[in-house]
Amino acid sequence: MQKKLALLFDLDGTILNTDTLIFESFKHVFRLYRPDIVLDQETLLSFLGPSLRASFLRFFPEDQIDELIKAYHAFNHTSHEQYASVYPTVRETLDYFKKEGYPMAIVTTKLLVAANVGLDVFDLQSYFDIVVGMDAVKQTKPDPEGIFKALSMLECSKGIMIGDNVSDIQAGKRAGIYTVGVKWSPKGYQALKELHPDGLIDTMKDLIPIVKSLEKQEEERRNDHV
Repeated sequence: MQKKLALLFDLDGTILNTDTLIFESFKHVFRLYRPDIVLDQETLLSFLGPSLRASFLRFFPEDQIDELIKAYHAFNHTSHEQYASVYPTVRETLDYFKKEGYPMAIVTTKLLVAANVGLDVFDLQSYFDIVVGMDAVKQTKPDPEGIFKALSMLECSKGIMIGDNVSDIQAGKRAGIYTVGVKWSPKGYQALKELHPDGLIDTMKDLIPIVKSLEKQEEERRNDHV
């Protein structure tokens, strides 16, 4: 029997509202190491999506980056309950898909240990069969390596990448799977729309009818090849 479509979710900005947590974590590091720099809103928004290394390299030398990431994690990992939350309708949507037997994974540019902190704090770990962090791949999104790894571990050939960043949609398209963009990022969703994902959702529960529609497309495609 054909497996259901694998549901691959980005974490920050998609499942967890960590925008304030990320901003406060960067502010903390800059207060410690570059108090001369005041981070404006545009700069803070630019930190949403890229890896920590890529973000810090814009302001600091290569030989200091590991120390900065350690300081960032020390603050970030202990501040989830204060600054982060789960987006509306996420939990009930994940609950629905879990009960329906959908394979689910997180594919994130965070380190595995950092991703697990957020999932554990908000009791979401049990919904996901696997978590693919940046330390599990050589190339992060928009490279499709993490998606291919997740699909392989889930033993699925077809799936949907759901995320708030252009890199999520680009990675999904490069992997040859369906893509769904979420519209609640503070950066807006115009850049996502321009990539023509298979769906755009206002809230996570809107994913349910989209998945059902894409499942129907897959079934029709299989029947056409019988």
